[in-house]
Amino acid sequence: MTLADKINITYFLEDRAQEGFIKALVERVAREELIPTGTLQHNVRSARRGSRVIFEYRNFLKDARRLESPREDLIVVSLDGNCKGYNERVKQLSRYLRPADWFQNRVVYAIPDPHIERWYLLDQKAIKDAIGLNKPPEMPPYKCKKAYYKQVLNQALREAGIPSLLGGPEYAEKIIGNISDLRLFAEKNTGLEKFLQDLRIAFR
Repeated sequence: MTLADKINITYFLEDRAQEGFIKALVERVAREELIPTGTLQHNVRSARRGSRVIFEYRNFLKDARRLESPREDLIVVSLDGNCKGYNERVKQLSRYLRPADWFQNRVVYAIPDPHIERWYLLDQKAIKDAIGLNKPPEMPPYKCKKAYYKQVLNQALREAGIPSLLGGPEYAEKIIGNISDLRLFAEKNTGLEKFLQDLRIAFR
């Protein structure tokens, strides 16, 4: 397989938690769309705080406009919603695009609202089976408090005596792999559902 046979995906992400979960989702959707995951070429351009993601993304757009032919087949941009919601975040990110940009239809937004760790907790059975918990962590109510869902995830791991250097992200692939129905899973969160819908359209 040559580089030309690869599907080149560039990611702009906030942190390791987003990187693990979103890449695993991309690979799961690719398999469901009958695309061999071995053809996916992942390129993470940013995996730091939200403001840095926007900075890196804007610089990427400037560079991309200078190219005569595209290098990326798919561009995934993710920011935690931070209780601003999916529509507000997408509006914020899409304003950096121009009508003439060749890559407009290749950009897909992943907006976990309020934070990515809530996506980790959405499927109770999947997280229980993936990590080997006696019982899944209870899904807490929607809260905007910073790091709230990260604390819930970390506490569940500590109580179960599960070693975790990253606080959960290292189990992202197993969690995604244990979700029985991705479509039903996506219905639990608007941003997640929209991301997976757009991702399927892009792959097709």
